[in-house]
Parts: sequence; C-alpha cells; structure tokens
Amino acid sequence: MSHELAEPSPPKTPLTLAPSTLSPPVGRPDATSEVSRGAPRSSRRQPWWAAWEWLRANTFAPSWLPARWRHPATGYLLALPLQVLAAVITRPLTASFPVLTFPGPVGLLVVALVALNWGTGPSLFTILVGLVLRETVGVPAHSAGGQAIIAGVFEALLCLAVATIISLAAGSTERSRRQAVEERAEAQARALATHQVQEHMDEFLATASHDLRSPLTATVGYIDLAARSYEQLIPSVLDTRPDLAHSVAAVQARLDGASQSGERLCRLVNLLFDTAQARAGKLVLHRTPCDLVGLVREQVAALRLASPNRTLRLDLPAEGPVRVVVDADRIGQVVTNYLTNAMKYSPEDQPVTVRVALAGPWARVSVADHGPGLPASEQVRIWQRFYRAEGIGVQSGSSIGLGLGLHICKSIIEGHGGKVGVESDVGKGSTFWCLLPLDGTRA
Repeated sequence: MSHELAEPSPPKTPLTLAPSTLSPPVGRPDATSEVSRGAPRSSRRQPWWAAWEWLRANTFAPSWLPARWRHPATGYLLALPLQVLAAVITRPLTASFPVLTFPGPVGLLVVALVALNWGTGPSLFTILVGLVLRETVGVPAHSAGGQAIIAGVFEALLCLAVATIISLAAGSTERSRRQAVEERAEAQARALATHQVQEHMDEFLATASHDLRSPLTATVGYIDLAARSYEQLIPSVLDTRPDLAHSVAAVQARLDGASQSGERLCRLVNLLFDTAQARAGKLVLHRTPCDLVGLVREQVAALRLASPNRTLRLDLPAEGPVRVVVDADRIGQVVTNYLTNAMKYSPEDQPVTVRVALAGPWARVSVADHGPGLPASEQVRIWQRFYRAEGIGVQSGSSIGLGLGLHICKSIIEGHGGKVGVESDVGKGSTFWCLLPLDGTRA
C-alpha cells in the first residue's frame, strides 16, 4: 500500500495541484491551452466577434417584404443579382458612350438601395460583388497602356470610396430611423401598460375604500359609545374606589387615542375613496348657493378650537358676503386641507393668514404661511396623486399622510369650474390659492 502511494500517477497530477501552480510540461507547448482553455482563443477571436456583432447590428430586413422573405440574409442573397443587373445596364452604356469615364453611378445606386433596405452589412457585400463583376464582365478596357491601367485603378478606388461612404451613411441613417421607431413603439407600450396599471389601481382603491368605510364607521361609533358610557361610570367609580383615579385617567387616555386614530383612519379612507371617484370622473358635488365668507369663517373657527396655540388670521372683503354656488362640504374640505398643511409645515409661533377676495368674475381664497417654501420644480408636482415634496419636513403636528390632499383639492375646485395654484419662494413661505366662479345672482 505504501509503495502504491509513493509512485506518482501522471494522469492524476493536475487534479492535485492548485490552479495557480499549473504550468505546461516541457515539450508540450499546447498544454497551456488545455489548462486555461479558451483564454487565448477568446482574445484572438475578439476582433472577429466584434465584427460579427457589428454586422448583425447593421443588418436588417425591410417591412415591405413578405413575411417569409423578411430575413436579414435576404440582402446578401440579392447583392449578386442586383449587381449583375447593374453590370448589364452599365456595359451597353459604356459601349454606346465611350466618353463616359466614370461608369459607376448604377452600381452606386444599387449600393444605396441595399443600404437603405438591408443595412450597412449587405451594402458592403454588394460593393465587393460589384467590384468583382466590374473587373470581369463590367467595363471593357479602352486601351492597354500603363496610363489606362493607372486610371482604371484610380477609378476603381474612387468608386470603392464613394460606395463605402454611401453605404455607411445610408445604413447608419436607416438604422437610426428604425431604432427611433422601435423606441417610440416601446414608449407607447410602456405608456399603455402604465395606464392599465393605473386603471387597476384605481379600481382597487375604489373597492377597498368603499368596503372599509362601513366597518370603520361602525368602529368609530362603538368607540364613541364606549367613551360616553365610560364618562357616565367615572363618578360612581371614583366615589367608591378613589384609589383607582390613576387607572381611570389611563383608560380615558387610551379611549381618546383610539378615537383619534379611528378618525384619522376614516379620513385616510375617505381620501382614497375621493381619489378613486375623481379619477373615474364620478366625484359627486351637491351644489347649493352659499356665502363663501361664512363658509371660510366656519372652517377657521373650527381649527382655532382644535389648535388653540396657533394664530390664524382672517382677512375678509369689505364688500360683505361673497355668493357662490358650490358644494359647501367639499369647499370646506379644501379650505381645511390648505389650513392644516400651512400649520403642519410652518413653525408654531408663526401666524397663518386666510384671505377671501374678489378677482373679477372669481372669488379667491388663499392661505399663506411662513414655512420653508417650495422650489419651482415642486410647485407643479405637489398636485399629483401620491406625491409629497422632497426635503421639506413637518414642523408641527403629525407627518402621516398619503400625498392625496392637494390632489383631491385640485379635483374638487376644477369640478366647480375653478382653478388652483401656489405662489412660493424658498425660505419665505407659500401661499396656496383657489378660484371659484361667482354666482351670477350675487347682490
């Protein structure tokens, strides 16, 4: 057994060595290719492979051919008959007109034709075929002198150069055109796919938000009912067990938190539902004549009660009531969204100003804050669905949101025939505004 282990086995030697220690045996110069097979061959084949890839990229088939003939190789197959035809046409021309010193236009026309239909690769092959035919059966020699030979060589080189330039230029132009057509088709396909995805997402949002509204409303109602019952039980519990005062306060805090969370979730679901309705063009608006000044005043008063530490200024027109025909609840939703955004993205010690003014046939409502402002690139995108401005942090309140509020506001105002917009400078705050058409019966 030890003798067998001591004897080396030549066929197994390469298996016991690390790859870094392999070296070709003496007298076997081809051993390197066996050990690192493919490396030298790949390096030698790189130029040919690049040329092959270039030919493939610059060879195509015209769309006007029948389907079974629509193959890139067709250009190479047609090179010979087309150049034969060019030679047949050129030969009688040169025989009839001996003064014709450059008999290559017909061949050049064939090269351009092939380049525009099949690409640069087949057209270069057409040039080679044309040169061969020209030297064999094409143009008869007028004289056998040395000057005639030099002139013939110069003429052939000139024809080759012109044909090559035409081939490269025409083939490159046609390839660029085909790439543009393909890119346009791909862009249209992507746009169609995106549109279909958006439609499916809208259907999902509409269904999900509709199905969630009823159980959420019931949940919030049960929480409110539990809170009222709990408030009725608090006096009797504290009278009999005053030591439970701390526990009673903790339970009250939990009920308040559950109620606020339920209401926030209801608002988010309502936003999703409104978004789906607006996208489908089914946003319901119950329009009635109302006073826009009174409507804005109500929203400001409600937010003053909800946020007593914030300063909300109200600037109203001296003309008195501003009559509009709108859905009061929806317009109140817009004003509230403008105000809550202004309070969220501005410091707590800075005021927020709400103005109602007349602007010709329009009633203008604006909300101005002293927040960080918006760059010009963001002032258009913030009205998009599910978009939130980048690099702008919340300065007060909750940062929870879906990026739907302003999109809903835009849909509501445009549903009333109005307009929305924002005026903002970075570091100087923002003013969000909306225009609503005045009622024709306004006094």
